[in-house]
Amino acid sequence: MEAGQLNKIRVGFVIQARMKSTRLPNKVLMNVPVGSGKPIIQWIVDELKDSVFKGEVIVATSVNSENNVLFDYCRSKNIKCFRGSEEDVLSRFIEIQKNEHFDVVVRCTGDNPILDIAILDKTIQFHLNNKNEYTKTESLPLGMNFEMMSSSAMLDLQNQNLSDSDKEHVTLFIRNNDFYRKGVYCPSVNNDVRELRLTVDYPSDLILVSSLLSMVNKNNDSEFGLALVERAFKECPWIFDVNSGNIQKVL
Repeated sequence: MEAGQLNKIRVGFVIQARMKSTRLPNKVLMNVPVGSGKPIIQWIVDELKDSVFKGEVIVATSVNSENNVLFDYCRSKNIKCFRGSEEDVLSRFIEIQKNEHFDVVVRCTGDNPILDIAILDKTIQFHLNNKNEYTKTESLPLGMNFEMMSSSAMLDLQNQNLSDSDKEHVTLFIRNNDFYRKGVYCPSVNNDVRELRLTVDYPSDLILVSSLLSMVNKNNDSEFGLALVERAFKECPWIFDVNSGNIQKVL
């Protein structure tokens, strides 16, 4: 897609995040690598800004008082932050969409700091080329996959009979119903790494992600995302043992 065409597509990167967490409270503002002074949420924001689509980055958190510190952090860093319902996470996305009128909304989460922006951009292009209402990736390590929705599909959810689970998990209703046009983008991934766990939910997850991000070569922007994970797996595969026994809730 030409630069002029890219500029006509309004992409929103909405990062759902909150300070409350059963296993690892306040994780989105924890520094990685440990002691670096750069929290998880900042890694995610900075990476998303590298997208060729130049999308708007918005943190979507709740009005609960424990999230005041997250709101204050975003304000101090000039990061847009929307506050809405704690349990009805979908309503945060819908209100943001009503205000911003994005063509595509990419759902991100505040516990997944290892992103491959080149794959994200290819997925957005795939989504647009196929005129999908919902697109997701498969084959990437846990915590690196993407999902996105069209404006029409997201706003249509207001007209559906949604369960509490649908409201909490944002894309669940779309994924479970075939009347939406859906697609799956499957990037080529080394079989050795596709089963790795790179989301942050336990202290051991934080240790792994911190170790990975300590390996970032600041002089080589191309070696990030999947390339970083593959290099780490080749050079020191043992670091991935630290969280291999953690359990992920599947919907």
